[in-house]
Amino acid sequence: MKIENLFFNYLRKKIKINFKLNMPKWFSSIENIENNTIVFVSKFNNINIQKINKCKNILLLVKEKNPNINSSIVQIQVDNPKLFFFQFLEKFWVDKKNFEAKVGKKTKIHKNIFIGKNVVIGSNCEIFPGVVINNNVIIGNNCIIKSNSVIGQNGFGTILSKENNLINLKHVGGVLIGDNVEIGALCTIVQGTIDNTVLGNFNKLDDHIHIAHNTIIGENNQFCAGTIIAGSVKIGNYNFFGLGSTIRDNIIIGNHNIIGQLASVHKNIQDKNVLFGPRSLEINKNKFY
Repeated sequence: MKIENLFFNYLRKKIKINFKLNMPKWFSSIENIENNTIVFVSKFNNINIQKINKCKNILLLVKEKNPNINSSIVQIQVDNPKLFFFQFLEKFWVDKKNFEAKVGKKTKIHKNIFIGKNVVIGSNCEIFPGVVINNNVIIGNNCIIKSNSVIGQNGFGTILSKENNLINLKHVGGVLIGDNVEIGALCTIVQGTIDNTVLGNFNKLDDHIHIAHNTIIGENNQFCAGTIIAGSVKIGNYNFFGLGSTIRDNIIIGNHNIIGQLASVHKNIQDKNVLFGPRSLEINKNKFY
């Protein structure tokens, strides 16, 4: 029996509902909701309520039903929507894409490199020894990835099981890297949990940079050695990140900011700010802009 049939039989039995879902990708995230998919919501807010109500044919996993959700959206109450959703993924998701890596013209691939399935590498790139490129990674043109960097492996995401033990979340997203990107040695760019981790054009990464799952980075940003970007961060364009700077998860950073050495960013930043030190002290930006 096909996995799709097993899935639908389980769905009808468990939830007692007959619902047409997209195939093969029958799920989406609350950030990028698609019609005819299963979505989980950990906490409602005005933004995600508006997103949900614009969609059609959604199976919405919730802890408590929300009266502000359109009646056309099927809300399904479960004890732990996130756990339920990822257990579904673990049990039923099969990635049917399975092509060998595609490499563009004049791209140099050194020895001792691992490249997974569904990988596309553009033209005029150079991939140095020891690099690992996991499944579902797309790399643009004119990119450099230096030795022993790891792109697209499963991220650090855990949740408590029903038995109250920590278990890993299955990651099914990929990594998208734009054109003219340079990634230093010993960097890690994690695959997205549901959606992709994105690194836009002309970004330059020093050695020892970590970019966690679901992070979206614009263009022309500089990251000095030791920078750590936590999960689901959104970064604009033309920002500078100093040595050892850290960005907390779910932070939004605008454009033309200077995040100085050892700065720890724990709140959203708009444009043209200058921060330094562990307490992220803001200094007179008129000296720089």
